[in-house]
Amino acid sequence: MNTKRNGILAIALIGFLSISSVVFAANAWPNVLWIIAEDMSQDLGCYGNELVHTPNIDGLAREGMRFDRVFTTGPACSPSRTALATGVYQTTLGAYHMRYSDELLPVLPAPYKILPELMRKNGYYSGNIKKFGKTGTGKDDWLFQTSQKSWDTNSWDDLVDNQPFFAQINFSESHRAFARKSKYPIDTDKISIPPYYPDHPVSREDWAGYLEEVNVADEHVGDILAKLKEDGLAENTIVIFLSDHGRPMIRAKNWLYDGGTLVPMVIHYPENVDTPSGFEVGSSNSDFISGVDLVAETLLMTGAKIPDWMQGRSFLREDSQRREYLYTAVDRIGDIDSRSRAVRTQRFKYIRNFKIPGSVNESTTQYRRASHPIYHLLNIMGEKGLLSPVQAQLLNPIASEELYDLENDPFEIVNLVGNPKFEALRGRLERNLTSWIEDSGDRGFEEDSDAIVEHFKAYGISTAKLKKKDIAKRRAAVEAQFE
Repeated sequence: MNTKRNGILAIALIGFLSISSVVFAANAWPNVLWIIAEDMSQDLGCYGNELVHTPNIDGLAREGMRFDRVFTTGPACSPSRTALATGVYQTTLGAYHMRYSDELLPVLPAPYKILPELMRKNGYYSGNIKKFGKTGTGKDDWLFQTSQKSWDTNSWDDLVDNQPFFAQINFSESHRAFARKSKYPIDTDKISIPPYYPDHPVSREDWAGYLEEVNVADEHVGDILAKLKEDGLAENTIVIFLSDHGRPMIRAKNWLYDGGTLVPMVIHYPENVDTPSGFEVGSSNSDFISGVDLVAETLLMTGAKIPDWMQGRSFLREDSQRREYLYTAVDRIGDIDSRSRAVRTQRFKYIRNFKIPGSVNESTTQYRRASHPIYHLLNIMGEKGLLSPVQAQLLNPIASEELYDLENDPFEIVNLVGNPKFEALRGRLERNLTSWIEDSGDRGFEEDSDAIVEHFKAYGISTAKLKKKDIAKRRAAVEAQFE
């Protein structure tokens, strides 16, 4: 027997097993991929919309789990993404106004950390994929400054050799402007228009443009899923699809109605990755989930702990603490200085409007006046006396308090404030909301610095000047529909 040779083989075998163990350990935890759409409500086939063509997202839901009551912390991209970056409400961070200049952004205070930093400390590589085929924006839009390192890469190619990874891909197809390039055009005659919009060709065409962009977004999801398989990543990657806030329509985006904050979310686990106790393939979940909760659950997916300072909660565990109340907030968005807070139960929603400049339509930014035909349709039909009482509400001053029975009034039209039958409920929800504002350390009530006031004043003037011709052109195009 060649004992020397056998000894060498034994040493080699031990070395191989050691290396294999290291490789296995490095890949023992799953990758996590967030796919984030912009400005998309639950307008997908898996949520019951029969007009769109969304087989890829529907397939994720069928083979994964669909979540029916996921709400972003705010109805606009930057505040919502600020919460998604930290697991903390943007109002707690003092990072809530939108359209800051970079030098005025607040510094992320201690002890808060961004999710990529938390993942990195847990042994994860992080990526914010800037370009993926024909899609990808690399969008962060965080409303704070931080010295923490954000992402390790913006290239998909780096992910394969750096596992486990946490990555996100953002795409803007469902954001305005609508390109209308879907392979599956929407039949405008079949669209169901919300009752607060005029049922007019202008409304139908605008809605169709949005739904066709949803179709295109689904194609990109399919491309991403195919690439995961091609690169051998699908079997060890948890995929989470969601949107940063609701659809880009009047009385949706920028507003605390469900059209602005209720979003789709689908989570898919590959077969060989153990699922948490609360995950059931092919099922749906109707628990309240806030955007901050996704951050907490993502940490648990990767074996990390939820920091004590994080406001997000897990939601996929049998012992997860379910939310009885859901809170949302909106503050200044560009040239519109506003401040509203809302609390929602499974049946009722209470909104407190602390600062609103006029009506829903009047509170539309210059940018959106230049790109939203329904804004002009409402004004024109209002001038002609053609609006229904429900539609005319969008031209009337907004009440300081709103209370809706979502079970009987899903479009949030009938304000129950002032109805004696609901006064006790209104009082309870008002006190609940006030307590949340205090307990969460809501900094939205702090006085803005002179620099911020001057910045937004200048922003409003410059934007009005910049968009003046586009606004006039958009109105003229709608007026032509009445000739």
